[in-house]
Amino acid sequence: MNLAPYRTRYGEFQRDRRAWEVDARGFAKFVAHEPEPAGAAVLVWNPHGEVLLVRPSADSGWAPGWATPGGMLERGETPEDAAARETMEETGVHVRLVGLTKVIAYTVRHGSEALEYTFFQFEGELVGGTPRRGAGIGAVAWHASLPEDMHFRGDYLEAWRQGRHRRGL
Repeated sequence: MNLAPYRTRYGEFQRDRRAWEVDARGFAKFVAHEPEPAGAAVLVWNPHGEVLLVRPSADSGWAPGWATPGGMLERGETPEDAAARETMEETGVHVRLVGLTKVIAYTVRHGSEALEYTFFQFEGELVGGTPRRGAGIGAVAWHASLPEDMHFRGDYLEAWRQGRHRRGL
């Protein structure tokens, strides 16, 4: 995926490349979003310096733990639009994106099959709405720190530290 427009819009951001082994069901989800599957999530801040996280419901197919609101892009959708839409669907809040903190280019594999998947990690600020659980979400809560049982926690640590620093916390 061409990241030049994102560098122009957001400046520099972290980039990473990884392999991701998934089961047949997981691989089918990526294939359903071809030719260029991508996802986006948002580290949403409130005025108190807390971040909004979701805990997927037990029947969602996700492992237990907290996560940033996010998901796969729909056809024709930009990463920014997907991040805002997924946040609204999962949490009931409106977010204003303020930065792109990381892009991870994955080679997703299942056996001998592979495809490329790009994940956009945004940072945003609460604009309005009251947090509530969306479909597939077991809990929504504000957190003063990143929980140990957070999905992909390591990918958000630097963005969390920088965000707290910018907010004077």
